[in-house]
Amino acid sequence: MKLGIVCCLHGDERYGFEVSKNQSFFPFFLANKKAFIENKRFIDSDLNRSFPGKENGNHEEKLAFELTKKLKSFDYVLDLHSSSNECPIFGVITKPNNEKIEFAKKLGLKKLVIMKESFASGKALIDFVKCGISIEVGPHDRKENVEEAVQLIENFLNDKNRNENIEIFEVIDVIKKEADCITIKNFEYVKKGDLIAYDENNKQYAEFDFVPILVNENAYEGVLCLACAKGKVAGERLGKNVQ
Repeated sequence: MKLGIVCCLHGDERYGFEVSKNQSFFPFFLANKKAFIENKRFIDSDLNRSFPGKENGNHEEKLAFELTKKLKSFDYVLDLHSSSNECPIFGVITKPNNEKIEFAKKLGLKKLVIMKESFASGKALIDFVKCGISIEVGPHDRKENVEEAVQLIENFLNDKNRNENIEIFEVIDVIKKEADCITIKNFEYVKKGDLIAYDENNKQYAEFDFVPILVNENAYEGVLCLACAKGKVAGERLGKNVQ
């Protein structure tokens, strides 16, 4: 089983570079070196919205084109990301299937989020590899990010710490931010009517029950969070015993 690991699709999500120095068993790709050096999310456009890329496109489109070719031979691809706020480590997949769920379990992930086609761009790296999972953890400079990502890789390498009780969530909506003081946290259940944000002039309440992820993420302007449902439906569709 060939595993390839990608870091720094976004140049300001830097912990993946440190992960690369902690293991030498799998090929590692520093995706956007120029943005990494300049400590920017991207140079011309978001690399993780640029796949499969263009041979004669802008900076990120060219990178996406070359990276797509390089990753075609890999059975599994792990794409390392970080977020701007505190959140436990979790995986993200698109186009869910049993192979991706098994990959997540083998990594030892406790939480997995399905980004449905209606919310995904269709132009992310994991949309153009055989079996890919994006990893999110945060905040960006949290020292434990490196240790936790290395542990996932070691789980896969040594076939240990497999997690059969993985929690699966599905993104069902995007919650726009209407006030600046945020009262919710990643993966903490929100009930309809709960106060989720406020300021001097406004109070924002939940319009339905949901589980929030990527709360107040700096990269998503005007977005309070992505709203998820616990993935019972996903589990039934995949025929798996997931929570």
